[in-house]
Amino acid sequence: MGARWDVRGQTRLAWSLDYSDQAEAALEVGEGTLVQIAQAGLTGTALEAEALTVMATILTDTKQNARAEDSARRALVLAEATSGAQSAAASFAHNGLGTVAYAQGRYSEAEREYGIAADLAARCQDPADPAVVNQMASHAGTLFMVGQLEAALTEAKRAANHAAAHLPEDSPLQTLALGNLGAILLTTGRYAEAQKALARVVELEGAYQAESWHYRAISLSNYAGVLRRLGRLEEAETLWLEAAQFHERASIGRDPASASFPLRNAADAAQERGDLAVARERRDAAVAIVDKALPEDDPERARTHMERALTRLAQGNAQAALAEAVPAMTVLRSRFEADDVRRMPLEIGEARILAALGRQEEAWARVQSVAQRLETRLLDAAASRGDLVRFAPTFAPGFAVAADLALRTGREEAAFRYLQLANMSDIVVVTREVAARAAAANAQTADLVRNFQDRLYRRRALERENSFALSAGEGPRAARLAAEIAANDSEIAALEQRLEREVPSLRTLGRPEPVALADYRAGLAPDEALLAPLLLEDHVVTILVTREGLVWGQSAQPRSTVRGQLRTLRASLDPASPRAIAGEPPVFAYEAAHGLYQALFPDELAEVLAGHRDLVYFAGGDLAGLPPALLVRESVGRDGGKVDPGQVAWLVREHSVRVAPSLLMGEQASRSEAGRRRFLGVGAPVRGPSGSAGVDLSDLAPLPGAARELEALASVFGQDRATLLVGEEAREEALAALPLEDYDILLSPFTDWRVERGPGLKSLHSSSRLAGARGRLRTAC
Repeated sequence: MGARWDVRGQTRLAWSLDYSDQAEAALEVGEGTLVQIAQAGLTGTALEAEALTVMATILTDTKQNARAEDSARRALVLAEATSGAQSAAASFAHNGLGTVAYAQGRYSEAEREYGIAADLAARCQDPADPAVVNQMASHAGTLFMVGQLEAALTEAKRAANHAAAHLPEDSPLQTLALGNLGAILLTTGRYAEAQKALARVVELEGAYQAESWHYRAISLSNYAGVLRRLGRLEEAETLWLEAAQFHERASIGRDPASASFPLRNAADAAQERGDLAVARERRDAAVAIVDKALPEDDPERARTHMERALTRLAQGNAQAALAEAVPAMTVLRSRFEADDVRRMPLEIGEARILAALGRQEEAWARVQSVAQRLETRLLDAAASRGDLVRFAPTFAPGFAVAADLALRTGREEAAFRYLQLANMSDIVVVTREVAARAAAANAQTADLVRNFQDRLYRRRALERENSFALSAGEGPRAARLAAEIAANDSEIAALEQRLEREVPSLRTLGRPEPVALADYRAGLAPDEALLAPLLLEDHVVTILVTREGLVWGQSAQPRSTVRGQLRTLRASLDPASPRAIAGEPPVFAYEAAHGLYQALFPDELAEVLAGHRDLVYFAGGDLAGLPPALLVRESVGRDGGKVDPGQVAWLVREHSVRVAPSLLMGEQASRSEAGRRRFLGVGAPVRGPSGSAGVDLSDLAPLPGAARELEALASVFGQDRATLLVGEEAREEALAALPLEDYDILLSPFTDWRVERGPGLKSLHSSSRLAGARGRLRTAC
């Protein structure tokens, strides 16, 4: 009995040493344990199976792959012989095989082994055994690696739920499970859920692992990253600085570069709010950390230097920025693949440096190469939701820089394309899921869609394994995987052709094609113009498209200033603002509204704008939420509280403004959708309605182009499916007399008319909610 306990203790010691990053010491203990097992006559027992599994992990960590594989397979044979195929011992052995396969880049095999291990653990082990959660968490991670994000999320939730139900609150497995769940939620764009999970990790680590400064720093930094995605940048910046302090107190040197991450993120935050001096100070501190800890050819060191180069550029020192960028980009190009998200944003930054030095054509060549790779990623049917979310911070800024440089080098068609791609980035992930779910809901196409998605998952897994085999110099295995990829791609192509025939919406929504400039111009009315601003780091570019052509201009307001003006304007309209809660009258932010007008309407466009009264506003990102009708053309001074709104030079006094969320839907598609609905439009009245509190609004000027807009919409739905109440007919009594239950869509600017609506009737209360002649109708009650 004593020998058995001694063997078990030595096995657990070897495992603990390996887990604490002491692989060489673990190897010595593990090999000694196997000798002890032979000497004690315990060969062929469950104890040997356990020891062999632990040795498989240790050998993997010491890069002895062949011995690791042999040890893991011997462990499984012994475990099943001594304890049965359905046993806790078999679960542990399958987990060892998964670890070996994962380390060698065989992710599909690893997912299978980890899946078996997790299921066996759930059935055969004591629920209170932490190993159950460990197996489930490992399986969730490999599901993520092979692209099965929904399955990974389900397994991560299973692990977190099991930990919550069966493990004490102070168990490290609690934070492991919740941390994995939070990371997957973050990757899939479910930020609110990720925030709650990671907040709990931070709370638990603070309560029970207070001295684990290294891990607490990482968790706090991850939590700050979620807050940033949720728009809570100031909170995130504070937490990153706290995480940096945790790193200073940590003794673990497992990942020396990790101490630079919170400082780099905090520098991003300072730069985003325009504090370049603070940003530069934090960049310098991060560079000092990586220069001390990492070799010159380390990609993370190169990334840190490139980030500082871009702060130098923002400070106006492009020459110094280039001197730091050149060696950094040489390392990044040699260490990262061309479509790596860790490389592409910095290549875009390199192009910006070249442009600042007047090397426009060279800058365009650099950014076009990156933009083409980004476009392939954005519109690739094989891109998963996780890929799209992961690349999201790069898509819009990258395409915006490409559009800017295309304009500066006289490439109008390319600029118009990249403008659309910049604004499309936010919606593709949503429209792709809508199309896929609609197809999957149809019994006739569900199997086809599922088969297609399975093939895409397999392609990503095979590509990862092939890359690993190539980097390991395993020629025969790489060739076999390449052949499997080719065969799988043939299946994908065949399924894609079927889907395009049987489920055309999957392509039109999932992979929308930008509109050509000439086609868009031809569809504009003579007095209509597309106004499309792009927010870049140090300036704003505004594109104006009319039937006659494309013109553009720029303002020198940096992104940080424009974002500040947007926040101020929104706060002045917020019904939950402190002033509103206190019952005080609102004070509109006239100065911010005028500043935004100056940023978005540069002087170069004034002459063309004067000849086009109807504007289609097309923007993405921060500018998508701007109500353009509230912009002010002339300054009214700082004392907005004493301004008569009736005397303000509002943009809508000169132009009607319609918001276009997209330019992608052609008139034919709009007619097709409209052909199934009935439309009721009310507007351009001779007598205005009464406002709230009985205020007479009859002296208000009519909305510019309201009647023409309603008539254009009615023509889309068709004469037999549209009813208009315009001019003298636009009366409350006339509207009340209609059978509203027969209509699907009501467009009216009058929110105070008391009319009962039929079930399912969607109301559009403002003409500024419309998408334009080629855009989708947006409903807003």
